[in-house]
Amino acid sequence: MQKLEQVLDCSFKNKDLLKQAFTHGSCKQGALLSDFETYERLEFFGDSVVSFLTAEFLYLKYGKESEGMLSKKKSAIVSGAVLAGVAKHLKLHKYLIAAKEVDKENPALLADVFEAMLGAVYLDAGIEKCREILLKFLFSKEDEILQSEVFQNPKALLNEKTQELGFGVPAYEELDEWGEIHKRKFRMAVNAGGKRLGQGVGFSKKEAEQNAAKEALKQIFLH
Repeated sequence: MQKLEQVLDCSFKNKDLLKQAFTHGSCKQGALLSDFETYERLEFFGDSVVSFLTAEFLYLKYGKESEGMLSKKKSAIVSGAVLAGVAKHLKLHKYLIAAKEVDKENPALLADVFEAMLGAVYLDAGIEKCREILLKFLFSKEDEILQSEVFQNPKALLNEKTQELGFGVPAYEELDEWGEIHKRKFRMAVNAGGKRLGQGVGFSKKEAEQNAAKEALKQIFLH
């Protein structure tokens, strides 16, 4: 943990708090650990810390952008795929305390641990240190993130957003097909959480699915 503190440039006053951020629930098996000693609660808190500071960063940087575009950028930056990438860069899996059968490099787990770590940093050192860490390791990658598939690919971004909202993985269905053979058009719909989120038309099913995802994202960000 001392090496991690050096990487983060953050010396913890409460070392147990940092240890908790990296203690997986699997350690409760056969041990006298309670839910209060694993990372879940810190992950819940750290998720809000990362979300707030990302919103602050974007709001201050882009003074003339719409709420919809700011929301889209924020969703890309705090997506599980991006946070997992930052966690992998920091080699957080090496510090994770977990049972042998746990895949310490699982992207979803790494994203959660990153958020738990930020929650611990906030409680121990305050919001300014969290802001410094995010500026150095996350916000510095903004241009790269906004050129990545998670931002440029509407289906990838919608997949992240619907799962974040608890709607599950979006499903696409063909509604219509028409036109001459070499100029066929397709109408596709995307559904999630028992709701139809959007429709799209394209010269291939893939293109129509992307357009349906774009429409769904517009609806989500407008509400």
